[in-house]
Amino acid sequence: MSTCSLRALLLLASLSTAAHAASQPAPGLTASPVLPTTPTQEVAPAPAPGPRRTVLLLGDSLIATGFGEYLQTQLAAHPRIRCERRAKSSTGLSRPDFFDWLEVGQQEVQLHQPDVVVVILGGNDGQALHTKVGQATVAWGKPDWEEGYRQRVQEFTTAISAPGRKIVWLELPATGRPRFEQKLTLIRGLQREVIAAREDSVHLDTRPFFTDARGKALHKAPVEGFRKPMRLRMTDGVHFTVAGGRYFANKVYPEVLGVLGLEPEQKHTARPPVAPAADARAHAAASR
Repeated sequence: MSTCSLRALLLLASLSTAAHAASQPAPGLTASPVLPTTPTQEVAPAPAPGPRRTVLLLGDSLIATGFGEYLQTQLAAHPRIRCERRAKSSTGLSRPDFFDWLEVGQQEVQLHQPDVVVVILGGNDGQALHTKVGQATVAWGKPDWEEGYRQRVQEFTTAISAPGRKIVWLELPATGRPRFEQKLTLIRGLQREVIAAREDSVHLDTRPFFTDARGKALHKAPVEGFRKPMRLRMTDGVHFTVAGGRYFANKVYPEVLGVLGLEPEQKHTARPPVAPAADARAHAAASR
Protein backbone atom coordinates (compact mmCIF):
# COMPACT_ATOMS: atom_id res chain seq x y z
CA MET A 1 0.00 0.00 0.00
CA SER A 2 1.33 3.33 -0.92
CA THR A 3 2.03 6.05 1.56
CA CYS A 4 -0.81 8.19 0.21
CA SER A 5 -3.34 5.36 0.62
CA LEU A 6 -2.25 4.79 4.24
CA ARG A 7 -2.67 8.45 5.10
CA ALA A 8 -6.17 8.46 3.59
CA LEU A 9 -7.26 5.47 5.70
CA LEU A 10 -5.93 7.04 8.93
CA LEU A 11 -7.76 10.31 8.19
CA LEU A 12 -11.07 8.48 7.61
CA ALA A 13 -10.69 6.55 10.92
CA SER A 14 -10.01 9.75 12.85
CA LEU A 15 -13.04 11.52 11.41
CA SER A 16 -15.33 8.58 12.23
CA THR A 17 -14.18 8.49 15.87
CA ALA A 18 -14.74 12.24 16.33
CA ALA A 19 -18.24 12.05 14.85
CA HIS A 20 -19.21 9.21 17.22
CA ALA A 21 -17.90 11.09 20.29
CA ALA A 22 -19.83 14.23 19.38
CA SER A 23 -23.09 12.24 19.18
CA GLN A 24 -22.80 11.04 22.86
CA PRO A 25 -24.10 13.30 25.76
CA ALA A 26 -21.52 14.64 28.19
CA PRO A 27 -21.46 12.64 31.46
CA GLY A 28 -23.13 14.27 34.49
CA LEU A 29 -24.95 16.97 32.56
CA THR A 30 -28.74 16.95 32.23
CA ALA A 31 -30.97 19.49 30.65
CA SER A 32 -33.39 21.28 33.09
CA PRO A 33 -36.87 22.02 31.86
CA VAL A 34 -37.66 25.68 31.45
CA LEU A 35 -40.67 26.52 33.71
CA PRO A 36 -42.96 29.48 33.12
CA THR A 37 -42.32 32.35 35.53
CA THR A 38 -45.03 33.38 38.01
CA PRO A 39 -45.75 37.10 38.26
CA THR A 40 -44.56 38.51 41.60
CA GLN A 41 -47.44 39.61 43.85
CA GLU A 42 -46.88 42.89 45.67
CA VAL A 43 -47.69 42.66 49.42
CA ALA A 44 -49.44 45.72 50.72
CA PRO A 45 -47.50 47.31 53.59
CA ALA A 46 -49.04 47.04 57.05
CA PRO A 47 -50.86 50.19 58.08
CA ALA A 48 -48.76 52.44 60.28
CA PRO A 49 -49.90 52.47 63.93
CA GLY A 50 -51.65 55.60 65.10
CA PRO A 51 -49.95 58.11 67.36
CA ARG A 52 -49.38 57.12 70.95
CA ARG A 53 -51.71 58.59 73.54
CA THR A 54 -50.57 59.75 76.97
CA VAL A 55 -52.39 58.94 80.20
CA LEU A 56 -51.48 60.61 83.50
CA LEU A 57 -52.50 59.05 86.84
CA LEU A 58 -52.86 61.41 89.81
CA GLY A 59 -53.89 60.58 93.35
CA ASP A 60 -53.20 59.62 96.93
CA SER A 61 -52.07 56.30 98.40
CA LEU A 62 -54.45 54.33 96.16
CA ILE A 63 -52.46 55.52 93.15
CA ALA A 64 -49.15 55.31 95.02
CA THR A 65 -49.50 51.58 95.79
CA GLY A 66 -50.82 48.42 94.14
CA PHE A 67 -53.81 49.76 92.24
CA GLY A 68 -51.84 52.61 90.66
CA GLU A 69 -48.92 50.30 89.84
CA TYR A 70 -51.17 47.74 88.17
CA LEU A 71 -53.11 50.32 86.18
CA GLN A 72 -49.93 51.99 84.96
CA THR A 73 -48.46 48.62 83.95
CA GLN A 74 -51.59 47.64 82.02
CA LEU A 75 -51.87 50.96 80.21
CA ALA A 76 -48.15 51.13 79.38
CA ALA A 77 -48.31 47.61 77.92
CA HIS A 78 -50.72 48.81 75.26
CA PRO A 79 -48.75 49.71 72.09
CA ARG A 80 -50.71 52.92 71.63
CA ILE A 81 -50.38 54.30 75.18
CA ARG A 82 -47.71 56.02 77.24
CA CYS A 83 -48.59 56.20 80.93
CA GLU A 84 -47.17 58.45 83.67
CA ARG A 85 -48.02 58.47 87.37
CA ARG A 86 -47.72 60.99 90.22
CA ALA A 87 -48.96 60.08 93.68
CA LYS A 88 -48.59 61.12 97.29
CA SER A 89 -50.00 59.21 100.25
CA SER A 90 -52.12 60.96 102.90
CA THR A 91 -52.96 63.86 100.58
CA GLY A 92 -56.05 65.52 99.19
CA LEU A 93 -57.48 68.94 98.48
CA SER A 94 -58.07 70.00 102.10
CA ARG A 95 -54.43 70.52 103.09
CA PRO A 96 -52.40 72.36 100.44
CA ASP A 97 -50.00 73.28 103.24
CA PHE A 98 -48.99 69.60 103.38
CA PHE A 99 -49.19 68.89 99.63
CA ASP A 100 -50.56 71.32 97.08
CA TRP A 101 -52.32 69.29 94.41
CA LEU A 102 -53.36 72.43 92.58
CA GLU A 103 -49.71 73.31 91.96
CA VAL A 104 -48.51 69.75 91.43
CA GLY A 105 -51.35 68.95 89.04
CA GLN A 106 -50.48 71.95 86.86
CA GLN A 107 -46.82 70.94 86.81
CA GLU A 108 -47.59 67.36 85.83
CA VAL A 109 -49.91 68.18 82.93
CA GLN A 110 -47.45 70.77 81.60
CA LEU A 111 -44.66 68.21 81.78
CA HIS A 112 -46.46 65.26 80.17
CA GLN A 113 -49.21 66.91 78.08
CA PRO A 114 -51.61 64.01 78.64
CA ASP A 115 -54.61 63.15 76.52
CA VAL A 116 -56.38 61.72 79.57
CA VAL A 117 -55.89 62.43 83.28
CA VAL A 118 -57.15 59.79 85.73
CA VAL A 119 -57.73 61.12 89.26
CA ILE A 120 -58.64 59.58 92.57
CA LEU A 121 -58.58 61.89 95.60
CA GLY A 122 -60.72 62.69 98.62
CA GLY A 123 -60.20 59.89 101.11
CA ASN A 124 -58.15 62.21 103.30
CA ASP A 125 -60.33 65.29 102.87
CA GLY A 126 -62.82 64.87 105.70
CA GLN A 127 -61.18 67.54 107.85
CA ALA A 128 -60.86 71.31 108.15
CA LEU A 129 -59.93 73.19 105.01
CA HIS A 130 -56.54 74.89 105.29
CA THR A 131 -54.78 77.57 103.31
CA LYS A 132 -51.45 76.99 101.62
CA VAL A 133 -49.67 78.52 104.63
CA GLY A 134 -51.45 76.19 107.06
CA GLN A 135 -54.25 78.38 108.40
CA ALA A 136 -57.53 76.55 109.03
CA THR A 137 -60.37 78.42 107.36
CA VAL A 138 -63.47 76.20 107.61
CA ALA A 139 -63.91 73.34 110.09
CA TRP A 140 -65.27 69.99 108.96
CA GLY A 141 -69.03 69.81 109.41
CA LYS A 142 -69.62 73.54 109.24
CA PRO A 143 -72.15 74.91 106.70
CA ASP A 144 -69.45 76.61 104.64
CA TRP A 145 -67.33 73.47 104.30
CA GLU A 146 -69.31 72.05 101.38
CA GLU A 147 -69.04 75.20 99.29
CA GLY A 148 -65.35 75.56 100.12
CA TYR A 149 -64.59 71.97 99.12
CA ARG A 150 -66.70 72.20 95.95
CA GLN A 151 -64.68 75.23 94.92
CA ARG A 152 -61.39 73.37 95.48
CA VAL A 153 -62.51 70.50 93.25
CA GLN A 154 -63.50 73.03 90.58
CA GLU A 155 -60.15 74.81 90.80
CA PHE A 156 -58.21 71.55 90.60
CA THR A 157 -60.09 70.18 87.59
CA THR A 158 -59.71 73.51 85.81
CA ALA A 159 -55.97 73.52 86.55
CA ILE A 160 -55.41 70.11 84.93
CA SER A 161 -57.72 70.64 81.96
CA ALA A 162 -56.86 71.65 78.41
CA PRO A 163 -58.59 71.67 75.00
CA GLY A 164 -59.03 68.11 73.77
CA ARG A 165 -58.03 66.58 77.12
CA LYS A 166 -60.32 64.28 79.09
CA ILE A 167 -60.46 63.90 82.87
CA VAL A 168 -61.57 60.57 84.34
CA TRP A 169 -62.49 61.02 88.00
CA LEU A 170 -62.68 57.75 89.93
CA GLU A 171 -65.27 57.72 92.67
CA LEU A 172 -63.85 56.73 96.05
CA PRO A 173 -64.55 52.99 96.45
CA ALA A 174 -66.95 51.85 99.14
CA THR A 175 -65.06 50.79 102.28
CA GLY A 176 -67.61 49.12 104.52
CA ARG A 177 -66.59 51.34 107.46
CA PRO A 178 -69.83 53.08 108.55
CA ARG A 179 -68.28 56.09 110.28
CA PHE A 180 -65.80 56.70 107.49
CA GLU A 181 -68.52 56.22 104.90
CA GLN A 182 -70.49 59.12 106.37
CA LYS A 183 -67.64 61.44 105.42
CA LEU A 184 -67.01 59.80 102.06
CA THR A 185 -70.68 60.04 101.11
CA LEU A 186 -70.54 63.82 101.34
CA ILE A 187 -67.18 64.05 99.57
CA ARG A 188 -68.27 61.72 96.77
CA GLY A 189 -71.42 63.75 96.21
CA LEU A 190 -69.56 67.06 95.91
CA GLN A 191 -66.99 65.58 93.53
CA ARG A 192 -69.70 63.97 91.41
CA GLU A 193 -71.56 67.29 91.21
CA VAL A 194 -68.51 69.17 89.93
CA ILE A 195 -67.43 66.48 87.45
CA ALA A 196 -70.93 66.02 86.04
CA ALA A 197 -71.07 69.74 85.20
CA ARG A 198 -67.93 69.55 83.03
CA GLU A 199 -68.12 68.49 79.39
CA ASP A 200 -64.49 67.37 79.39
CA SER A 201 -64.82 65.06 82.40
CA VAL A 202 -66.13 61.56 83.12
CA HIS A 203 -67.19 60.47 86.59
CA LEU A 204 -66.63 56.72 86.98
CA ASP A 205 -69.02 55.17 89.47
CA THR A 206 -66.98 52.49 91.28
CA ARG A 207 -69.73 51.34 93.66
CA PRO A 208 -70.72 48.35 91.47
CA PHE A 209 -67.13 47.12 91.69
CA PHE A 210 -67.09 46.94 95.48
CA THR A 211 -70.63 46.13 96.57
CA ASP A 212 -72.62 42.93 96.28
CA ALA A 213 -76.16 42.46 94.98
CA ARG A 214 -77.56 43.71 98.30
CA GLY A 215 -75.41 46.84 98.29
CA LYS A 216 -73.12 45.56 101.03
CA ALA A 217 -69.35 46.00 100.88
CA LEU A 218 -67.68 43.29 98.81
CA HIS A 219 -64.90 41.71 100.85
CA LYS A 220 -63.78 38.97 98.43
CA ALA A 221 -64.01 38.52 94.68
CA PRO A 222 -62.53 36.41 91.88
CA VAL A 223 -59.34 38.05 90.63
CA GLU A 224 -57.46 37.19 87.45
CA GLY A 225 -54.26 35.33 88.28
CA PHE A 226 -55.56 33.86 91.52
CA ARG A 227 -57.16 30.45 91.89
CA LYS A 228 -59.83 31.36 94.42
CA PRO A 229 -61.77 34.50 95.44
CA MET A 230 -59.37 36.86 97.17
CA ARG A 231 -59.72 39.42 99.93
CA LEU A 232 -59.77 42.90 98.39
CA ARG A 233 -58.92 45.15 101.36
CA MET A 234 -56.21 45.30 103.95
CA THR A 235 -57.05 45.28 107.64
CA ASP A 236 -57.73 49.04 107.66
CA GLY A 237 -60.68 48.43 105.33
CA VAL A 238 -59.52 51.18 102.98
CA HIS A 239 -56.31 50.22 101.20
CA PHE A 240 -56.19 47.36 98.75
CA THR A 241 -54.45 44.04 99.07
CA VAL A 242 -52.26 42.92 96.17
CA ALA A 243 -55.26 41.06 94.72
CA GLY A 244 -57.57 43.99 95.41
CA GLY A 245 -55.31 46.42 93.58
CA ARG A 246 -55.23 44.15 90.60
CA TYR A 247 -59.00 43.67 90.74
CA PHE A 248 -59.63 47.44 90.74
CA ALA A 249 -57.11 48.06 87.94
CA ASN A 250 -58.79 45.40 85.79
CA LYS A 251 -62.08 47.27 86.20
CA VAL A 252 -60.70 50.73 85.43
CA TYR A 253 -58.43 49.75 82.51
CA PRO A 254 -61.19 49.19 79.91
CA GLU A 255 -62.92 52.40 81.01
CA VAL A 256 -59.79 54.42 80.23
CA LEU A 257 -59.43 52.68 76.86
CA GLY A 258 -63.02 53.62 76.09
CA VAL A 259 -62.34 57.29 76.77
CA LEU A 260 -59.30 57.09 74.49
CA GLY A 261 -61.32 55.35 71.79
CA LEU A 262 -58.96 52.36 71.80
CA GLU A 263 -59.52 48.63 71.88
CA PRO A 264 -57.36 46.19 73.85
CA GLU A 265 -55.06 44.76 71.15
CA GLN A 266 -53.96 41.86 73.32
CA LYS A 267 -54.36 40.57 76.84
CA HIS A 268 -52.22 42.70 79.11
CA THR A 269 -51.51 41.18 82.50
CA ALA A 270 -49.27 42.40 85.24
CA ARG A 271 -47.21 40.40 87.67
CA PRO A 272 -48.38 41.12 91.22
CA PRO A 273 -46.01 43.57 92.90
CA VAL A 274 -44.87 43.23 96.47
CA ALA A 275 -47.78 43.80 98.83
CA PRO A 276 -47.82 47.48 99.82
CA ALA A 277 -47.44 48.30 103.47
CA ALA A 278 -50.35 50.13 105.02
CA ASP A 279 -49.75 53.85 105.19
CA ALA A 280 -49.95 54.66 108.88
CA ARG A 281 -51.11 58.17 108.24
CA ALA A 282 -53.41 57.50 105.30
CA HIS A 283 -56.96 58.49 106.09
CA ALA A 284 -56.10 59.06 109.75
CA ALA A 285 -57.37 62.63 109.86
CA ALA A 286 -60.44 61.83 107.82
CA SER A 287 -61.46 58.81 109.90
CA ARG A 288 -61.36 60.55 113.26
